[in-house]
Amino acid sequence: MGLKQCETDQCVWKKDDLVIIVYVDNCLMFRNSKDEVDNIVEELGKRFDITDEGITVKEYLGVKIDHNKDGSFRMYQPHLMQRIIQTIPGTENTNEHLIPASTSITLTADKNGSGQKET
Repeated sequence: MGLKQCETDQCVWKKDDLVIIVYVDNCLMFRNSKDEVDNIVEELGKRFDITDEGITVKEYLGVKIDHNKDGSFRMYQPHLMQRIIQTIPGTENTNEHLIPASTSITLTADKNGSGQKET
């Protein structure tokens, strides 16, 4: 099939502009053209018992995927963020804010402040 495994993440396979992400028995494919994806799905179907979930994926392994009109997409994990927040003591009764800080505050350098040590 001509796929090459990514050196930095062995769950990612590439061929030209096709990217396949594999996790256990799930995979997600990205490409500008549906034809190449269909060819790979057909080839994989000859070797494995697979199910094609269709073109537009809205969630993959807990990662939400929003598709934009310009062809780009946004991937995020709201449930993971909620779990992280719940592990922080004192955050049980906090309120959600779309903007994390006041937009009227201008941050500037503290020229008289002490430096920070690198860790």
